Amino acid sequence: MDAVKTRRPNILAELGFTHGFSIAVILVIALALQSTLLARVTILGVIPQILLVVIVSLAYLRGERIGIVCGFFGGLMQDLLLTDSIVGLYAMVYLLIGFAAGSFRKYAPAESVWMPVFVVAAASAVAEISYATLNIIMGQRWVSLIFTLKVASLVVLYNTLLTPFVFPLVRRIADRFSPEKVHRW
Repeated sequence: MDAVKTRRPNILAELGFTHGFSIAVILVIALALQSTLLARVTILGVIPQILLVVIVSLAYLRGERIGIVCGFFGGLMQDLLLTDSIVGLYAMVYLLIGFAAGSFRKYAPAESVWMPVFVVAAASAVAEISYATLNIIMGQRWVSLIFTLKVASLVVLYNTLLTPFVFPLVRRIADRFSPEKVHRW
């Protein structure tokens, strides 16, 4: 009788370490790009939010659980990077955005090209308005509603233009390090 040789998966692969590590690297690279390179490419002082595009892309691809984790840690990293913000606001807003984008994927057409762009645009608008509202509630100086809407519309425009470039890259990396591909026997 032939003995079938089975190989046990690596313990790190069993724990999903490579998947988590790849997501963490994607988030750190997105935040680094946003705070360095994209900070120099502004219109009216508004910086493209590539970190939000990555979080929404991961949530849309992998579901609400990944969206919550990515949103929280991505938002927390952004909170800690900014010196003039209340720590935890971006974490909370991005957590909720990640959950919503991950939940929305159940109702989206499977291979729609425009759906990720629409989800990023909607998430960008909600994130900017939510962050401004929470800042006001927490006692920060209020600018005007017109200014907030201008900033939100520019962020939506930036993020919508970034999505066709970022989403396929995030999809390729997420598929490469997905638990299904890592847990080969």
